[in-house]
Amino acid sequence: MRRQARNGMMVTAALLAAALACAALPGANTNTPPAPAPAEGWLRAAPGYAWSFPRDHYAHPAHRTEWWYLTGHLREEGAPADAEPVAFQFTLFRIGLDPLAPPPGGSTWRAQALVMGHAATTDPTAGRHVFSETLWRAAAGLGGFGVPGDTTLAWCAAPPGTPGRWSVALQDGAFLVRARDDQRGLAFDLSCASATPPVLQGPGGFSPKDASGQAGSLYYSLPRLSVTGTLRRGDRDVRVTGQAWLDREVFTSTLGASQTGWDWVSLQLDDGRDLMLYRLRTADGRVDFALGTLAAPDGTSRSLVREQWSLEPLSQWTSPATGAPYPVDWRLRVPEAAIDVELRAILPDQENVSTRTGVHYWEGGVRAVTPAGKPGAGALRGRGFVELTGYGAGSRPPV
Repeated sequence: MRRQARNGMMVTAALLAAALACAALPGANTNTPPAPAPAEGWLRAAPGYAWSFPRDHYAHPAHRTEWWYLTGHLREEGAPADAEPVAFQFTLFRIGLDPLAPPPGGSTWRAQALVMGHAATTDPTAGRHVFSETLWRAAAGLGGFGVPGDTTLAWCAAPPGTPGRWSVALQDGAFLVRARDDQRGLAFDLSCASATPPVLQGPGGFSPKDASGQAGSLYYSLPRLSVTGTLRRGDRDVRVTGQAWLDREVFTSTLGASQTGWDWVSLQLDDGRDLMLYRLRTADGRVDFALGTLAAPDGTSRSLVREQWSLEPLSQWTSPATGAPYPVDWRLRVPEAAIDVELRAILPDQENVSTRTGVHYWEGGVRAVTPAGKPGAGALRGRGFVELTGYGAGSRPPV
């Protein structure tokens, strides 16, 4: 979800903005990124967009920022039925640098955009969360974005010391996701296929980020992807199956002056329904704006305004790395939809700390269970992800 005119899930939009000026050198590392460029020349997201698929799975270079964001839960083949799956996150961001097309014959090192990658796995059985990141120019063989008709949607070089690419591709209707970091022991190669069409988040796929209804993002999701592939688990590459959620947001704006972060939830319920909620917060913890979408098993959906749902923190975890306090367990209620669950983190420490942008955020797998005090308390009702940004000192990017 993005800020004042941010987008729906904000996901690490903050990170994107913070990375904007790291283009001086390919793959440059910096802990003090300059402020992002002004929005002049970029197209802003607006209501009334005419969606077309598969075209809109590809990049939208007229807008400053977008991402391909996947989260999910993977079970090792042959594992006991009651074994906890491994949660994964994979994101490729396009961060625009120059809204003007380069002149013919220009340098191959001149980039109009950066490619930033974030990848993470959380293995609750091993008690281990692993995070990796990349940041490259979209130029000269370091990274880039496909156009309609290409197989690859977005890609970049793997982290230094690891051969190959990180990529999201589209082939025979399935999204192919690959990431690898040999130094951190992280790798996955996954095929993610959806049996239902995209769910448009917000009216007509315009996801507003403030009460005016003018600021927002173009936003759609594929909330229930069937996954097969391989996953690095310890020192082994194992076969896995599972479910994933793909989010696509396209926008230009940044967090408003009063907005410091967001809470975002995606939930795949065992009854076949899929739920997305987000809320933007101010420095004093007040909810500035909130919205959600509930999708039925057949893919039809309806919006949920702030008054139709509630999200109450139940417990807190403080990061030993950053000192940031995160609420990691929640009570979620959507009375009109008969949804009342507790969201329990599969591991408290699922914080991602970026050394390239200086931003940290909590991105973690959760179990949805019947609340305490109710019949069947603790019974599994679904699985999902929670993203928390703007918690702790120094976690808001420069805007």
